[in-house]
Amino acid sequence: MKAIKIAFATLLFAGHLIPVDAKESPTPSGDCITLSPDHTGTRTPGNEQLLLKDGDAHYRLGFAGHCDAVARSSLIEVETRGQKNLLCPEGSSVRARNARCSVRSVERIEAADYERQARRNRR
Repeated sequence: MKAIKIAFATLLFAGHLIPVDAKESPTPSGDCITLSPDHTGTRTPGNEQLLLKDGDAHYRLGFAGHCDAVARSSLIEVETRGQKNLLCPEGSSVRARNARCSVRSVERIEAADYERQARRNRR
């Protein structure tokens, strides 16, 4: 019985010695959205948000203030941990040529809200 306790304790202790890199790397949570290559976006006044449309799904991405990446380019990529077209509640960013902004919030919105805000932006 004593030998079993020692072996179990050794196993528990050894698990803490495994380097962090050798442990499983975090994977995107189930809340992540894989965007199709055909998704489109539109800016909001002040470039503090980006509206995305992907098929029948519509999203509002919020930034911590003004986002230069959205303001400067018409070609913007969404990525999470280097994976393009992956949108997650945490760790996502938008990137244009020389600018990048961290996404602070992702909110699914109704199609009517998207269209109303997109129309306002065209004026």
